[in-house]
Amino acid sequence: MRNIFASLLVIVLTLGSLSAQEMATIYILRPYNYGAAMGAVYGGKKYYMFKHLIDIDDHKFGAVPTMNYFKIDVESGDHTFIGRVVKELTEEINLDNYQKQQPDYSITINAVAGEKYYLCIDEKKFEIAQIDKKAFEKELKKTFPVQYAGFVSFKGGFFYTQEGKLIDEKTGKIIEDQTGGLEQLAQVPKAKNQRNIAKSDVDQNIPATNIKNPNTFVLIIANEEYKNEINVEFAENDGSTFKEYCVKTLGIPAENIELKPNATIGDFYDGVDWLENVLNYIDGSKAIVFYSGHGINDEKTGDAYLIPVDGQAMIMATCFSLNNLYKKLSSTKSGDVTYFMDACFTGAGKDGTMLVAARGVAREPKKETLSGKTIVFSATNSDQTAMPYTEKSHGLFTYFLLKKLQETQGNVTYKELQDYLYINVNKYAVMINRKPQTPTVATSPLMESTWREKKLR
Repeated sequence: MRNIFASLLVIVLTLGSLSAQEMATIYILRPYNYGAAMGAVYGGKKYYMFKHLIDIDDHKFGAVPTMNYFKIDVESGDHTFIGRVVKELTEEINLDNYQKQQPDYSITINAVAGEKYYLCIDEKKFEIAQIDKKAFEKELKKTFPVQYAGFVSFKGGFFYTQEGKLIDEKTGKIIEDQTGGLEQLAQVPKAKNQRNIAKSDVDQNIPATNIKNPNTFVLIIANEEYKNEINVEFAENDGSTFKEYCVKTLGIPAENIELKPNATIGDFYDGVDWLENVLNYIDGSKAIVFYSGHGINDEKTGDAYLIPVDGQAMIMATCFSLNNLYKKLSSTKSGDVTYFMDACFTGAGKDGTMLVAARGVAREPKKETLSGKTIVFSATNSDQTAMPYTEKSHGLFTYFLLKKLQETQGNVTYKELQDYLYINVNKYAVMINRKPQTPTVATSPLMESTWREKKLR
């Protein structure tokens, strides 16, 4: 079971065994709002990753993590949800040990047996609002992929921790260990055109470690389904699996990760602004940016751009400047950013098709100027195409990145990672795709002598 920033406590709401027909179901969701999380609502105070604690009918439900929702079966009647925002939660069982940041907020639901109710935590307004099913599903898609759902059991006087330990509510003693406190959430329905992806070896047996990496923050953009360009095969799978490795293998809290599948231009600005704020206001912070999708270069200037799913390769104003991305994040207080770019900028798609019909040949983009503590792992050199590894349902570069993390449990230097990617991507590109693909590493002057010993965790 994955580590969540705060231990989730699933609390018993009622006694006895009750049939499903006698119960109402209440869903509660905490979506992720980077602006609120950065503390703007606190008058500029630097409270990041604050927690929302929830009491339900005087039972302590615990800390509700972002991008999670919970299914709660209750008897008919009034049920009150009381929320509070806290700065610290230092005891796993004793939920009273915290520093309150705002007045309590609450909502009461008059539940009717057989009905479903949908609640959403609003981090800006400090309230739990009741919304309809359509709005709830819209929030799920915005925060996709939601990872786990809590499900309340019915054992009077006990509650489950995240790890599946049955706890006596009064004494805090462990009664038994068993799974069942959490059930894995079925993924949010996929986009209409997205097909089922076969799981490969790197999508399974993802190593879990006890490493904690709370000062690393990750922006993942995985663009597969383009509105105006050809699709990028397996990009969403690249992004979602990389996130799992970040959480399980690199020990990065889920709340530190912003995953944006099929990102629009607005999503690009949203994600980059979030990461900029993190690197400016969180002491000791560092960042990872992972991108899988289309790239293009301006035919007039040679400048490289990332293409949002609503962008057009012929219109640079609809794309996101790679140079501006590098400059924006390297100029932050931290400036410590590692990039993994499974894309090329020649104007060719991953299937070799030209993005712009007028281009008969791929064009080499201009090299970007790097500053700060920037390190860029790229899927190709400047005049090549980033290709898929179809058998493994990933980009070729991403597959071997994940494979090395799997083999080493994330304990790998950048030099070891570079050597592994160089050998294997080159080899399999020729064997599988019948054309060369040479991954490269570029660094800022500040990192030229030290990047090789650096690690992701």
